[in-house]
Amino acid sequence: MDLLNLIYILVGLIIGSFLNVCIYRIPAAREEFYPDSPYGQDKEAAPIELSVSKPAHSICPNCKHRLLWRHNIPALSWLFLRGKCAYCEKSIPFRYPAVELISALFCFYTFNLFGLTATGFVIYALTCSLIVIAFIDFDYYIIPNVISLPGTAIAAGIAVINEFTHIFSDPIVPGVIPALWGFLMGAGFLWIVAEFYLRIRKMEGLGMGDVKLLAMVGVLLGPTGAFYTISLGSLLGSIGSIILIVFTRRKASQHIPFGPYLVTATLLYIYSGNLLINWWMGIITGEHPDF
Repeated sequence: MDLLNLIYILVGLIIGSFLNVCIYRIPAAREEFYPDSPYGQDKEAAPIELSVSKPAHSICPNCKHRLLWRHNIPALSWLFLRGKCAYCEKSIPFRYPAVELISALFCFYTFNLFGLTATGFVIYALTCSLIVIAFIDFDYYIIPNVISLPGTAIAAGIAVINEFTHIFSDPIVPGVIPALWGFLMGAGFLWIVAEFYLRIRKMEGLGMGDVKLLAMVGVLLGPTGAFYTISLGSLLGSIGSIILIVFTRRKASQHIPFGPYLVTATLLYIYSGNLLINWWMGIITGEHPDF
């Protein structure tokens, strides 16, 4: 492995550690979710002020003890501590090193695929946002506006910049009109489905968080990306729901987070290349895929 790839992995691990902070603190900072965090938080402990930036130091979710630098080495600290807090010895969920490793993998793959380009940095930033969204939605059935709304605004700005400079390449939209079509194909279509379900069934079937997520994806990746995400995400969601119902005895009427499936479909669209895209579009249109 050359030095540049090693740097990608190390940077990805460090950013993954920050993603863990976001996954834990964004919902935990909301009063209605405190202290029901799956990160091992002590429900009897006194609440503390939480935000992504406060406190500035890392803390144990359970005992609230300030962690030392050696407790925060991405992935390695979890192994050295044998998956337990150094102070209260409560188990540290495996998802902490898992998120760091996932971030490192995507950092490595992103910049090998797109290079150290403007496109590469935007795609990796989107990927990090999607990782945070997937974990939070899986835990709390919410997609935070603090990610999706600014993400949509930034995506719109990128579309405007690309309209005149073309510094961003595929899969990012080439201009404003494709971004608008992506917004309509993504957020617009999903909003119509959600409204139709609500009026027919008199209950919410899709949350507005999913609509806002598709707005961000559609504006940045255009109509093809939005359509791919909705269609493949729906298929993955259906399969996942059936598996949950069969193996966990979950009722069909119970809420199942859709965000992780949309995130998975978006990442497949970005990173799989034309092979999987053409295969899936061929299935959708009934045409023989052109590989």
